Amino acid sequence: MESLLKWAILNGATAGEDAPARSADAPVPQRLDPAVIDAILGKPASVQMTECLDAVEHPETPLEAREVALDDLEMLVENIDNASNLEPLNLWPRLLNLYNDAAPSVRIGALWVSGTAVQHNPNAQKAFGKHNGMQSALSVLQNDSVDTVRTKALYCVSSFIRANVHGLTDFVANNGLPIVQLVVENGSGALRQKAFFLLHALIDEALDEVTPEELRPGMYLPNAIAELGFVEATVNALKELTEANHGMAYEQAVGFLTALCATEKGKQAVKECDALKGVLGEAKARFPDIETDELSQILS
Repeated sequence: MESLLKWAILNGATAGEDAPARSADAPVPQRLDPAVIDAILGKPASVQMTECLDAVEHPETPLEAREVALDDLEMLVENIDNASNLEPLNLWPRLLNLYNDAAPSVRIGALWVSGTAVQHNPNAQKAFGKHNGMQSALSVLQNDSVDTVRTKALYCVSSFIRANVHGLTDFVANNGLPIVQLVVENGSGALRQKAFFLLHALIDEALDEVTPEELRPGMYLPNAIAELGFVEATVNALKELTEANHGMAYEQAVGFLTALCATEKGKQAVKECDALKGVLGEAKARFPDIETDELSQILS
């Protein structure tokens, strides 16, 4: 402790202060090696982020190590400043390119990083849109052959468009609604569950009168959902979900349809779907704890 105090006095004194004179044979203080500083304090986040993608892209990196690198990158971009720095570091093109990687787990990791980065982050959202990230994510959602990859693509899309009118406009312009309808028609139970949750959330945002109009989707969105045939697609999905005993996805589907009925066009589309009443009746015995009374009353 005494040595530390002497060092502080010696190095903190100015030339005009009475600091103890340094003896001629005293060792000259040396600058710490940057590698030593990195070892003590850790590398800057920008360096870590770049190194994560370097590792993922290197042809000799084992798959497990690539997955770990993407996990690390995802944790880094949970910080809003780090996520915003993906653009000045020129990492977005490299990240989006991984959507086409041969390994499904790498595609999942890249989509996961993207979805986390753009969530409630205007700077990252702007950069993602600039690099056509929405088109890339929707392409994966529509065309990828691995359902878990499609699920993570939907997470990425959802993160980009929730509470983001510009992102939602990009989504609609790139046929996002028809692609989500395909998910409702042919996705797994888990993927359909997330699709119904997203649709429900978007309808709630459109109807939220507390939020200023310029910050929420207009009525065009629920009206488009009603007109595109989502009700019929959902009824067909409900049949399959009942047979597969997938109660969680079934509950989200019922919630979506009930929310849609809060609009005139949505309520009309639900009422005109003759098959829906029968499907609800068949599922009541399978899922007795799922609330369907409100939807049944609309149909009666």
